[in-house]
Amino acid sequence: MTLYNINMGIGWASSGVEYAQSYRAKLLRMIGAKGIFIFTDLILNENVQHLTKNIGFEDDEVIWMYHYFTDIKLAPTTYTLKDVLESIPFHIEKEEASGKIRRYFYDNNQQFVTCYLSKETADFVDRAEFVSKGCLIRKDYYNYTRYCSEYFTPKNNKAHLYQRRFFNEDGSTAFDEILDEESHLYRFKDHMFLSTRELLTYFINSLQLTEKDIVILDRSSEIGQAVMEGKGRAKTGCVVHAEHYSKNVKDNDYILWNNYYEYEFTHADQVDFFICSTEAQSETLRYHFKKYQGISPRVVTIPVGSLEQLKRPAQGRNPF
Repeated sequence: MTLYNINMGIGWASSGVEYAQSYRAKLLRMIGAKGIFIFTDLILNENVQHLTKNIGFEDDEVIWMYHYFTDIKLAPTTYTLKDVLESIPFHIEKEEASGKIRRYFYDNNQQFVTCYLSKETADFVDRAEFVSKGCLIRKDYYNYTRYCSEYFTPKNNKAHLYQRRFFNEDGSTAFDEILDEESHLYRFKDHMFLSTRELLTYFINSLQLTEKDIVILDRSSEIGQAVMEGKGRAKTGCVVHAEHYSKNVKDNDYILWNNYYEYEFTHADQVDFFICSTEAQSETLRYHFKKYQGISPRVVTIPVGSLEQLKRPAQGRNPF
């Protein structure tokens, strides 16, 4: 059995959702259960591994959807300035440095590359931006190798992103994302997906979930439908991390659900259980399901975290 915990994004200033997942990961390790934490957002300006490690996840516990379709592993950045410069077929004519930024000029100052370091004290490069004759033409993203490139063309005096390419370890193409205005097309060797939702559904199907697996939705405002379509016979749970409705927008007949959970609430018959962190909210949610939808799904209470023991001072504290 594997517990798959599905979220969208993660950052340096993570919300309570990511911290709740981190606590959950720790508890799963303690009991010897296998937990996988999935992030589906496109996260490029930072190495995803740095973000997940910072909050407490182990590398083998994390799946980033865009790495999943390649053979590149989640890993800290070790790609160096030397590696970047060796890929440039020109003599470096000038260098500028400021904090974690390094800029190198070449080709008679017609081109330059700006490298963004992981740390100011090390030469490891998270990403590089290539500019030719005043126009941004490419961005490269690295961990221990280049895993993604973005390609740009000038349009209306701006850099227009028209393609992303995700690579395998040997530099071959894993898949392309073609962008045109609001559309996203994903091109694989033997598949074509016309939207991010189609890609998400394919990703969930690729996990090959079984009836022994459990899928936990921590965030689902944009991915809930894809998860439901692709989960197969796996059990599905929804963690309610916040107030689940708007207190100011409800009457005897209607209730406005929190949009983060609206899909699961309106399709509660397809969800095996809901998790709240307090019994008070669990009771309220049960009442709302019964009153507004005429159903009684399973709602359980599991606190976000816990203390092994309460520690009390040996002496009384100062009253102020």
